[in-house]
Amino acid sequence: MARTPKGKIQKGKFLEKFVAHAIEEAGLGMACREIGSGSGKRKGDIFGNLPFLFEVKNEESPKWMQNIKQAKRQAEQGNWAREKWVLVQRNPESPQSNPELFVVIDLYEFLKLLKKDSEPIIKEPDHEMKWLLQKLVETCKQVEKRLE
Repeated sequence: MARTPKGKIQKGKFLEKFVAHAIEEAGLGMACREIGSGSGKRKGDIFGNLPFLFEVKNEESPKWMQNIKQAKRQAEQGNWAREKWVLVQRNPESPQSNPELFVVIDLYEFLKLLKKDSEPIIKEPDHEMKWLLQKLVETCKQVEKRLE
């Protein structure tokens, strides 16, 4: 990703590939630029296994609301939930070769991501699980006594 692209279409393709590569580098699975940038059956600019439709914009004058509406519309058309969209926008003041990128998502989806990230890995067992664990301990003790 060393060369700087020239025309608008090349700049868009370059940034889409850049974002797909960043997703893979972050360890979030396979991601690639969607051929035709969502004009076919699959919508969005990035194809991968993340649960969001990605709309990537490389504009000199960002049209935030227009781009958000496009991402929502494509999420709905592409069999995604309307709220499962992500807008990735390059800071027009940053270089094409090493762009500064901003991400816009629905507030409630963002809060779900934060909550998911902050949930403990091991949760308190519910009553049924607690009972099953107690029975398991008792059974293990009985087996241990028989082996002695």
